[in-house]
Amino acid sequence: MKRYQSTLPKMTRPVCMALAALLMVGAMASCSENENTETALGDNAYLSLSFSTGTGNSTRAGETSGKVLADNETDANPTQESDIHNIKVWVFKSNTGDEATPISYKAETLSEVKNGNYTLNLRFLRKIGGEEVKNIDLYILANSESINMLDQMKGKDLSSVTRKDLKEVSFTSPFGINSDGTAENQEVPAGKGLPISRAITQISVDSHVADTEEGAKDKGIKIPLVRAVSKLHFYFTRKSGSDANTSQVKVTRIEVEGNTIPTASYVFPDEAIYNENGYNQNVTSQKYNNAGTTYVPTTLKLAGVENTDIKEVEDPKSFIKKSNQSAQQYLDAFKQADIRSHNLCYLRETNKAIRGTIYYSLDGGTTEKHETFNIPSEGNAIRNRELVVYGYFLNGQMGKLTVTPTIQEWQDGGTFDFIDASTNVEIPDSGKTDWGYKVYYGFPKRGPMITLKDIDTKGKPWILQTDNPMFGFVECDKDGNYDDHKDPVYDPIISDQNDGNKIIGYTYHIDDFIINKSGEKKTLYFYVVPKNRLDLAKPHNVKAQVFLTKYPNDKFVLNPGFKYNGCKKGKFAGKDIHFEQVL
Repeated sequence: MKRYQSTLPKMTRPVCMALAALLMVGAMASCSENENTETALGDNAYLSLSFSTGTGNSTRAGETSGKVLADNETDANPTQESDIHNIKVWVFKSNTGDEATPISYKAETLSEVKNGNYTLNLRFLRKIGGEEVKNIDLYILANSESINMLDQMKGKDLSSVTRKDLKEVSFTSPFGINSDGTAENQEVPAGKGLPISRAITQISVDSHVADTEEGAKDKGIKIPLVRAVSKLHFYFTRKSGSDANTSQVKVTRIEVEGNTIPTASYVFPDEAIYNENGYNQNVTSQKYNNAGTTYVPTTLKLAGVENTDIKEVEDPKSFIKKSNQSAQQYLDAFKQADIRSHNLCYLRETNKAIRGTIYYSLDGGTTEKHETFNIPSEGNAIRNRELVVYGYFLNGQMGKLTVTPTIQEWQDGGTFDFIDASTNVEIPDSGKTDWGYKVYYGFPKRGPMITLKDIDTKGKPWILQTDNPMFGFVECDKDGNYDDHKDPVYDPIISDQNDGNKIIGYTYHIDDFIINKSGEKKTLYFYVVPKNRLDLAKPHNVKAQVFLTKYPNDKFVLNPGFKYNGCKKGKFAGKDIHFEQVL
């Protein structure tokens, strides 16, 4: 299993598992097996599970599955993230209810940790109660000791637990936050590894199971296992040269908001139907979305980074992730420049956005400032994700820390397939520059209210986004009204009476993007707004393109006939709308 997929934050690397008959790896330290003995031995069926957990090589194509890293995947780093110490497999007859018990169970503990290939042979009965088993479901768990699985099951016999037991089993420790705010796990647990699991259903017995162990050799399938946790870490750089004045900049501390990580995380993700041609990487549990989910209230407190540990580089902006850069290429760029990561921690998956604050100083610690970061929800911090936050200093006197979480919703650096419009766009007459519609910091209503009428994706998720992170969206009703007392405004002047958390007022909420996960047909009203005022001392890109995208990468035609301001040439002609900040 060597990859994380990059949401980019970075992302998942499935631990590939091929159900194929390979050579048995001997010398297992212990092995237990249990199957229903209701019928004769002649009815035995054999399954051979081949697990691939090899680390990557320079070409990143060294797996038995033959699958290279996808654009949104990264290698396990350190390689212990892919170690397998033990494995447990439960086999259920498909289409049985929550109270069903396994028709077979197998547990093996390796005498030697594997970060490569080994095979587990499994036997079950082809007939149960006189009825032939046509399809099977597998619950698979590696490194169960990392989450104390026996304790979580409250003494139940693992060979006879129900499907419901496995669906609902959760762990409250580790991979959370200690009472003092430190991360429970800042490295892979020694001798235990990371929890790795999956639940796959509707595997055809005729296609993938044989009557003998020998016959199973030619019946291989591929199933991805995924880590049950995500990992978070940070990179920082500062501009080199005496004119940059970054010799005293440093990060003083980092905090991640409380009530972000669930109190308990499910051991297994939701069941997924076996997909012969896909890796089904976006796996999680939808059970977190119910009203009963509780979250750890403690703020995660991470260490600062001294000036000497912040790498000097000629152009810090060159390390911002590029649209044509894969997740692994992005991380390789840091490694090649000797820019190391900081504050690595492994966390239980969450359905919430990860919001935090990076506190920093430009003068060696005399004065403390802060900058926030936000890793959006909707699948970014679920299991098997690698989340990266990059911050850089351009100027130590007049500058500040700029933070860029590596999030690119539904973009993998590839090409886009444009689709015809399935929404009517309405933009009232408004002030325009030669490039786009005028928008104003602090005054959404001075810009145009945009209406996307009856967005119809036939049930596919869609997202409204911009190519410029300095812009966002304010949702409103059909009359253009919105709540202008929703988000707190903090006093920017740090003093003895203000540590940066002093609220001096409230304002409207700005979304980095607007997403409709359900894909339901709806009409959207919104304003495009800048997040910061124009400042000649700290200039930023004042132009933004806005797109509407259907999952996975289909962009709507928003401007047919070039009725509105937008691209008129090139691949985005008619597909975007332009906005320019004038205040």
